[in-house]
Amino acid sequence: MSKYAKTWWGQRFITALEAFTDTGRLTRGRSYSTDNRIKQWILQKGKVEAKLRGNINPYFGVYKEPTYKVSVQMTHLSEAQWQKVIKTLSQRASFIARLLLNEIPENIETVFANVGVHLLPKGYHDFKVACDCPDYEVPCKHIAGVCYCLAGQLDQDPFLLFELRGLAPEKLLLELANSPLGKVLSDAKSSAAVELVSVDSYYTRPVLAQLPQDISLKGFWQGSKPLPNSIEPSQPATIPAMLIKKGGDFPAFWQKQNSFIEVMEDFYLRMRKNILKGL
Repeated sequence: MSKYAKTWWGQRFITALEAFTDTGRLTRGRSYSTDNRIKQWILQKGKVEAKLRGNINPYFGVYKEPTYKVSVQMTHLSEAQWQKVIKTLSQRASFIARLLLNEIPENIETVFANVGVHLLPKGYHDFKVACDCPDYEVPCKHIAGVCYCLAGQLDQDPFLLFELRGLAPEKLLLELANSPLGKVLSDAKSSAAVELVSVDSYYTRPVLAQLPQDISLKGFWQGSKPLPNSIEPSQPATIPAMLIKKGGDFPAFWQKQNSFIEVMEDFYLRMRKNILKGL
């Protein structure tokens, strides 16, 4: 399962699928989640519509390679339910920070439970699926293939889970950005990339300074102005290592199974330990 879903929310999505179908169909379904099988993929308004290459199967009367239409969506929450959920999320800085850093907090289901609903699927009743293949079982291997592919996309974009539940990601981001911390993180997340400017040299050029007319030994060694008696303590970062956390546990360039953030945390801890030894 971890091959098709790396994050805990992606794994929960696959677990719900595995709960209401047999292992054989799932095994065949995994082979239908690849690019050479999926000919078309459209995700809009919380619904996935895909076209998959099927197999020739004389048992079902299929003698020419077919193309099957598959649709997958989750049951949507009502507008009133979403308003209650958003109101609670906007009051919790920890939820805002994790969500705007492309992560879903492990305890987010407590917010939905207070409204009497849930975000992550728990079984077949949370899905609405369809396929025009001749297989009478639901989900068929084509539906399973689309679900496996969808779980992989959830790893990269957790806001897709909210969209599948009927809430536009733009609306959620706008609501979360109303809090002070949410505004800071939202601006950092949506900031435009800095335009690259060509330079003549990769090295900092020295800047010539005019020498003072009067030079004294005391002024040279002690400076012209007295040093401050005390140094103001530095303010800790609002979100430590925000640049690393912006990409989430599994950014697009990270192909390993373990979390990128956990690897970087371990790296910095070892670096700090080695530096302290050298002091």
